[in-house]
Amino acid sequence: MEPLLPMLLTLAAMGAVVLGFRMMLRRPRGVSSEDPPGVRTVAIFAGDDPEFFRDDRPAKPYIGIRLFQMLCDGLAACGFGIERRRHVQNAQGADCVVGDRRFTVVLERVEEELAKRWVLGVDFCPRSGAERRHLALTHQVFSPPDSPELRQLLSAIDGWLKRHRTLSQIAWHRKQDWLAERTTEPTPGPIGGEELGVGG
Repeated sequence: MEPLLPMLLTLAAMGAVVLGFRMMLRRPRGVSSEDPPGVRTVAIFAGDDPEFFRDDRPAKPYIGIRLFQMLCDGLAACGFGIERRRHVQNAQGADCVVGDRRFTVVLERVEEELAKRWVLGVDFCPRSGAERRHLALTHQVFSPPDSPELRQLLSAIDGWLKRHRTLSQIAWHRKQDWLAERTTEPTPGPIGGEELGVGG
């Protein structure tokens, strides 16, 4: 009986470690990497104004600081709350508060074979420390659940992009398509709309 006790204590300790790890790194519930029906949360567009890159550093570029600041200022002027502005791996991010809901907005620059493009995504914003740690360690990206607030934010971003004098070729994509590198079915807007019928 004596050799059994240390084994049971070891198993109990291992179980406690696993349980504690899961509590520290909790996957968000009720979200997925797929956009809700009728909604697209990834905008891809062109824009090479040198002003956008003025604050970049040659050794460690902070791509799009000025363009992202302009976007945040534009959203704030429309009544959206902007919090936790941050630099994320050659991208710019912030939390956007709409009513009682919170979203993560991320802007990055991608270089493709034939062109350079901006990618602006609206993502699920983690609510707890455990959810934030899960996303940070797994690098997973989730789409926000559908809501009037999400559609309001997407429409505001779309309007801002289309009003900006130096941005062009604005097309909206499903998050799951963008993550799978499928960009062949864009639409001109984030809500409903007909496909543009151009390849990506």
